[in-house]
Amino acid sequence: MDNRKLHVHFMGICGSGCASIAMVAAARGFTVSGCDMQTDSYYAEELKKRGIPICQGHSANHLDETVDIVAVSPALFDIAPDNEELVLAKERGILMTWQAFMGKYLQDGMRLTAIAGTHGKTTTTFLTSEILIDAGLSPTCVGGSVYKKWGSGGKAGSSDLFVCEADEFNRNFHHYRPETAVLTNVEMDHPECYGSYDEVIESFRVFLIEGKKLRNLVLNGDSEGALQVLKRAQESTALSGVHVWFFTAREDADFSFCRLPYQTVVYKTVKKEFGDTRFTLTEDGRSAEFSMLLTGDYNVQNAAAAVIIARLHGVSDEDCQKTLGKFYGVGRRFDRVGEVFGVPLFDDYAHHPTEIRSVLSMCREYYPEKKILAVFEPHQISRLRLMFSDYIKALTIADEVIITKTHIGREVHKNVVPVSKSEWEEASPVILQEDDSDRVVDEVLHRIKRGGYSVCIVIGAASSYKITREICRRGAL
Repeated sequence: MDNRKLHVHFMGICGSGCASIAMVAAARGFTVSGCDMQTDSYYAEELKKRGIPICQGHSANHLDETVDIVAVSPALFDIAPDNEELVLAKERGILMTWQAFMGKYLQDGMRLTAIAGTHGKTTTTFLTSEILIDAGLSPTCVGGSVYKKWGSGGKAGSSDLFVCEADEFNRNFHHYRPETAVLTNVEMDHPECYGSYDEVIESFRVFLIEGKKLRNLVLNGDSEGALQVLKRAQESTALSGVHVWFFTAREDADFSFCRLPYQTVVYKTVKKEFGDTRFTLTEDGRSAEFSMLLTGDYNVQNAAAAVIIARLHGVSDEDCQKTLGKFYGVGRRFDRVGEVFGVPLFDDYAHHPTEIRSVLSMCREYYPEKKILAVFEPHQISRLRLMFSDYIKALTIADEVIITKTHIGREVHKNVVPVSKSEWEEASPVILQEDDSDRVVDEVLHRIKRGGYSVCIVIGAASSYKITREICRRGAL
């Protein structure tokens, strides 16, 4: 059957990744529908603008005879494994994850660049995509958030190039067959599906060797985890003919362990001001300087990877610079959403201790004499339990922290106990835990009104953006 005649129904369509794929599928000519328990998510508005029908809740009645594929968010297998809609789709033999759908139907025959890593993959995906688009290469692009310029996380192109964010949760990225793979970094994460750090390393290794189409590997040479993946993966003959591109901040970096042909690109930050970051990339003794709107050393890493990918596609450094100079970032990544009583309010997707430490350290660096108030929504209890001391160290870079109710999500049916109010508040005297979101907003507004705070940042990967919006709304009254 012609793919353009297929009807794809997305369960969990209002999630970040699922929404992006649904929009690209619709643009490619698939008939698209969807459903979700919450239809007012951060990602749902653009679906509605594009006329994609969304049903509230899940029901077997959604699957009439016109539905050919049911593509689901893998979180549903944990949240609602006995859901009648899932059961019926499985019985009809039309059930798959949206990642499997993308790999089989959208990426087939395409030259894929897949950007993986524990942190930074979303920004790197959208920045790479924009460089290639501006260079006239018209890739299809899928990222895991909303890129403000597109109003969505997905964009259908007209060429055979495809750029996607490759998520390691649930081993989702094993469905992809990249020509170019990127490892921004590798750390322990997703303990709900990985039993150990070694399992994480092994999963990334499989990602690299499974497709046997890989030709270029762009890898963060300062990430010990990424280097471990390469050391393990290069044992496979599947990487024969692959060229490795290391990006590193270390001028004396030694990658002689690598048995594959490789190049080293050294990045160096030469200017750091809010909204004006400048850095150099040096390869084989030749240096090029770039400037960008993005802030933070971790975004220099992201930009270095994006430029290397662009070079592999024949894009000049001059064209890369043009895009870097106007790329203003991704939704919910140190996103300045307004001011409350004269205090700038930021929203950020950070949910892993490394990400929280990076964004709060950057905030501290750009506001060195200012007091920082942070609001954090914990996400996934197993991650929180495993890394609790790391969370405390990262969060207390701020002067005061308000902890919201933990977002349980896909662990709802697992036997895990949230961190209690007493555990949070005993861990640090600057932490206050409050389960009620209205009370959280009250506390934020009270502290800002009281004075002394010059920056407020809301951090979290689930519903924390709603708290940010409510702070803005009530602060404007």
